[in-house]
Amino acid sequence: MTQHKDTSVPTVSPWQVEAIRLTGFPLPLSEIDPSGWWVNVVGEPPETESSRPKVGLYKREGSFDGKRLALDVQLGRVDWTLGPLAETSGMPPETLPVIGPFDSALSAFVPLMHNWLGLAVPMTRLAFGAVLAQPVSDRKAGYLKIAAYLPSIRLDPETSSDFFYQINRPRDSKSGISGLRINRLTKWSVLLFQTLGVSLEKTQMRTTGYGVTETACRLELDINTLPEFSQPLPQGKLAEIFDELVDMGREIAVKGDVA
Repeated sequence: MTQHKDTSVPTVSPWQVEAIRLTGFPLPLSEIDPSGWWVNVVGEPPETESSRPKVGLYKREGSFDGKRLALDVQLGRVDWTLGPLAETSGMPPETLPVIGPFDSALSAFVPLMHNWLGLAVPMTRLAFGAVLAQPVSDRKAGYLKIAAYLPSIRLDPETSSDFFYQINRPRDSKSGISGLRINRLTKWSVLLFQTLGVSLEKTQMRTTGYGVTETACRLELDINTLPEFSQPLPQGKLAEIFDELVDMGREIAVKGDVA
């Protein structure tokens, strides 16, 4: 089998963001009062809010920098997510829903998360997540492109299909915190995006494809501190740790699957 490789050097700029996320895992039994987080972080009230105090659920959403920002709090976990605004037309999107280049999205998201980490309760773990897409012309181009990021994988773009690759390559943290290690979990695939229409015809439901069909390389990042770390993360280092997670995600987006 002939191994095909795209000889172009990967850069971070082609990656478009479907969503990026910070997840914090509060110290068990910590008293959490998230009621003031949104205003202190964003600077204005959310557009929607809901809460169920008895079960520890709390949700806030609003637009930020032309994107959708969401805060979700549940027992043992806090998620901040930045993604596309919801469609107001009631129709599904005709192209892959993204919020812009990876670096631009980080420039909007990371300062907000620094604001929140200064307010946050004690944390046992932090995680940075992102779903990235790199549009290509067709399936073959997708396999050629993704092969450039996966030097240990042999792909034949002529005959391969349904490709999915997942791996974790942990590293020691450079934060100076003794014993702190970081998972670098990545998922690589080539996807076909097509909008679907649904129609009811008598007693049957029929789906039909319509709109623009896109092919894209996809990279899912989950960069997180290991759960085995047995002590709270130092409060004064939370922003530094998060920056390290983000930097590891950027490195993977640039260099691909490296140890």
